[in-house]
Amino acid sequence: MRICGRLLRPSTLAERRLFLGHFGVDTIRVPRSLNPYAVARKVRRLVMNSELSFIYDLARRSKKYNGPPVSPDVDVPEPAGNEDVAATG
Repeated sequence: MRICGRLLRPSTLAERRLFLGHFGVDTIRVPRSLNPYAVARKVRRLVMNSELSFIYDLARRSKKYNGPPVSPDVDVPEPAGNEDVAATG
């Protein structure tokens, strides 16, 4: 975990996957009421133990958190002109 003032940035691939995959953010801003070094230690422990409730709370406080990322709808193809005619006729 890299600490840049009050911003926590991932330094390992596991931390990066956690931040981007679960929270949709690449950095977490630590509020002034918490110590960023203590939070970084807790995040590292939680990455190892996969207890995510504490990190979810921090990510929700962050300005950039909008929930988990939404995947594009690639499973439903758009109908082509020929398929519409074949289905009705």
